[in-house]
Amino acid sequence: MTEWTDQFGGANIYPSEITYSEITLAANVTLNWPTEASASSNFVTSVIDVNATGVGCVITMPAANAAAPGITVLFNNIGANTFTVRNAGGTQIISSTSGTVWQAYLADNSTTAGTWRSFQYGASVSAAQASGLAGTGLIAIGAALSQTMPVSNLLVNYTAGNPDIGVVQNWTGSGTGTLTLPDPSVVYTSWFIVAKNSGGGALTVTPGGTATIDGSSTLSLQPYESCIIIQDGADFYTIGLGQSGTFAFDYTTISVAGSGTYTLSGSELNRIAYNFTGVLTGNKIVQVPATIQQYWITNSTTGAYTLTVKLSGSTGIVINQGSRGIYYSNGSDVVNADTGGLSIPLSIASGGTGATTASAARTNLGGTSVGVALFTAVDAQAALAALSPISGGTF
Repeated sequence: MTEWTDQFGGANIYPSEITYSEITLAANVTLNWPTEASASSNFVTSVIDVNATGVGCVITMPAANAAAPGITVLFNNIGANTFTVRNAGGTQIISSTSGTVWQAYLADNSTTAGTWRSFQYGASVSAAQASGLAGTGLIAIGAALSQTMPVSNLLVNYTAGNPDIGVVQNWTGSGTGTLTLPDPSVVYTSWFIVAKNSGGGALTVTPGGTATIDGSSTLSLQPYESCIIIQDGADFYTIGLGQSGTFAFDYTTISVAGSGTYTLSGSELNRIAYNFTGVLTGNKIVQVPATIQQYWITNSTTGAYTLTVKLSGSTGIVINQGSRGIYYSNGSDVVNADTGGLSIPLSIASGGTGATTASAARTNLGGTSVGVALFTAVDAQAALAALSPISGGTF
């Protein structure tokens, strides 16, 4: 294909200018520039009457970089159906309903698709074409604008910006990666993206500037996890953060040093395994929200004080120092999830004593609380005499 380079201005000089043609549009058609010797029909002319007999048919313009800026084409829909005109890249330029007349002109020919602009003839009320309003996240379908979410596959770390609004940033790298978000104060008010991890390692989402995401400095997306990321001009938030069952378990360490009440908040919420650390200077309460949630807790604190995990206004449960256990909140209180241990005291039938004190254990086993005498004093003396080789031995 010959590319057009505008050196002196003006348009192509054709052997004979083709000013009018008529197309019966029963199926999709791709037009040809009149200079293409291999083409014998469907030329681009100054005026084209289109008899749209087919439904939903498309006219595709030829490559824009094979023509000069300023070329104009008038499309007159003399048929009964609506047709669309698209550039060589497949983007809609015009949606022409029956009886309407539209003109398109080439404004830029630096690419194959080019930049085409259009306006309607004879419209009593000016109306914008959907194709002229379409941008990132929006696509023209007929006379309407519809939402689109183009996918951008990432193999290397990427920093998103204004042009990425509405784009699905899909991590496909074999290892870990980083998706850096812009400073929310410098992007569009309604800026958003979708983050998806289709790779082989964790994708770390890092906000720009001083922003946070869900109250944290970063967000880690494990393989197969995804979310919509929105912003309010200061910070980022996720919607529909889908967690893969394979990576649903997580772990966090929180220092609760000091005394009083420590309330879980922000990124500390909705975790599973908690390791509480720090030197306690008084009895400590870790307050959790009034939601149904499980808590795997390790008490790694030091100091001769108690650590209680509870809801506001509830009793809660004391976690002994150096111990760990599984607990859960039923929305009203935090309770121990493990009640399947040994029942104390252990019965005699189970090999125990059925008692919690030594004296009670001796009684349960058939003795007295202070033991059983083997001999009386008299019997003991007789026994000694009988056993002694010398009669009259003393006891």
